Amino acid sequence: MNKNMILAVGGGGLSAVASMAFLAGTPGALLFAYLAALPIFLIGFSLGPVTATVAGLSGFVIAGLFGGVIAAGMFGLVHALPAWLVSRQSLLQTQASNGRTIWYPVGSILGSLSLFCAGLLGALGLFLMGSVESLPGMISEYLNEAFSFMAPGLTSVELEGMIAMLVSFFPGAMGTSWVLMLVVNALLAQSVLVRLEKNLRPSPRFVDLTLPQWLAWPMVIMAAVGLLASGDVRYIAQNTAIVLAVPYFFLGLSVVHWAVRRLAFSTPLLVTFYLVLFISTWALLLVAALGMAEQWAGLRSRFSTDRPDDHSHTTN
Repeated sequence: MNKNMILAVGGGGLSAVASMAFLAGTPGALLFAYLAALPIFLIGFSLGPVTATVAGLSGFVIAGLFGGVIAAGMFGLVHALPAWLVSRQSLLQTQASNGRTIWYPVGSILGSLSLFCAGLLGALGLFLMGSVESLPGMISEYLNEAFSFMAPGLTSVELEGMIAMLVSFFPGAMGTSWVLMLVVNALLAQSVLVRLEKNLRPSPRFVDLTLPQWLAWPMVIMAAVGLLASGDVRYIAQNTAIVLAVPYFFLGLSVVHWAVRRLAFSTPLLVTFYLVLFISTWALLLVAALGMAEQWAGLRSRFSTDRPDDHSHTTN
């Protein structure tokens, strides 16, 4: 076994152990679980998709040996498969007529990732429909047990109010955090590899992010089903649409960075902006809406005074 395969197997094993730390009650387990996909991204972005495949498969086997079939399945779906998908797409490239390398667009990768996560969320919801009386009711019971344990000081009225507020979008929020977790892991892996000069693909500029036009259709369809359907189908469609809106949030962030960099004191402005995002749900929604406006109205192209530069070298 050569060095790359040894690294791949080790990275996959490390990823599996990190993903199961939460189940074992290890101190700091939640952080380990959030970073479980990082070793696979590091392997994939530095050694290629074949080694990423080996890393994912080795992690799947190790998770199965120590945690059983369910742990292996969860690891494969939540960490290994999406990390492999992103690693594979990130390294796809073509050559332009002038010899310049054209890398697969980051926006298309982000769209594929959100579609993958939304698809799994929707499939899980449809599967559970046949075994529970009501999906919102099931989630309400879960949240009631969780908050009764985590916040025993809440009164019954406060607990009911909090659950009523969360239950309508809880699956979408979980799916959104899943996509964000994977994106953060990918960005962190690329940053580390760039510093070590081990990256296979150059880092694209965030302000140049664009999304493929096809990405709007799944979200529009799910939003329409969420408006027209009823019961659990409506619930699933609405929460799936939330996950499919995540790429537009990143596109909105790209527009904000593009706008702020033209102003004085751009760094303090961005720090303030991200603090507001951290404490305000409305700010998150407004940024996603800004991303949708950019996609359909082309705000950057309308208000830009710059000529296209050499950094915009990807197409959708």
